[in-house]
Amino acid sequence: DPISSFDSIYKNKLAYAILSFLSLKKTLILTHNTDLIKLLEHQVKECLNLYYFNNVASENNGFIPINEDERKILLYIHEFLALLRDSEKIKPQIFNEKQFVISLVPFMRGLCQIFNFDEEKNKLTQLMHGYCDEKINVTEIYGKIFTTGILDEIHQISAQEIVDWDYTEFNPLKSEEYPLLSKTLRHTINYLYLRMNVEKRLVEKYNINTSKHDMLSSIIVHSFKGNEMEKIQNRVFFMAKKTLLNEFNHFEMDMNIFQPAIDITDKALIKEREQILERLNSL
Repeated sequence: DPISSFDSIYKNKLAYAILSFLSLKKTLILTHNTDLIKLLEHQVKECLNLYYFNNVASENNGFIPINEDERKILLYIHEFLALLRDSEKIKPQIFNEKQFVISLVPFMRGLCQIFNFDEEKNKLTQLMHGYCDEKINVTEIYGKIFTTGILDEIHQISAQEIVDWDYTEFNPLKSEEYPLLSKTLRHTINYLYLRMNVEKRLVEKYNINTSKHDMLSSIIVHSFKGNEMEKIQNRVFFMAKKTLLNEFNHFEMDMNIFQPAIDITDKALIKEREQILERLNSL
């Protein structure tokens, strides 16, 4: 990855250099960093063809073209927001409406943070913690952030309801028109489901006071306090999974909802999911 470990100024210089030095050549750039793709696009509009590269047994493999619609929503946040407000484009693609809106909860929470929608942000935060049982009207929040008319039903959903879902049936969006977005939302709802299951199980099993320890890392540490080997192993295991469980559910920074799905294959996610659920069941 040519921009790895560089600061923002040199990232821009590298993007410019790539385009300048290789302007008369066909160039293949491999990266998992969407920042580089955006830098190239912002230097010269439509200067590249975009492919998703995959090489995993039993999956769709090779250089998979990213279609023009998905290219836009990947590179430009305003295009993604416009899609979520366009009933003609997004509504026919929704496979499971309840899963669709829940898969967007972490992203919507990040937007609420930016828009200063404090009440809605706090409600969505409640919905993202497995130990909370308050019902949240996510249809209403979606309508305020994006637009009304996309969701046909009023979804009053609690964290407990999500914890009880069958994770083998997660499929928020059809994959024909927006395959990368479909994968992204499917992954996001898996991360959210796992994080909430870990929180709920640990809080109940170890009687964690969530008024003092409401964050995942604090819940993990206080669930496995002590130097006994089993506690150390559990503490290390769950802390090692914290990025998957926690950071992949926050989009306050660059708002790049696509990065987790680009970084992790379906097969890798399934393996992580089974390991986490198996460890939870063994406690």
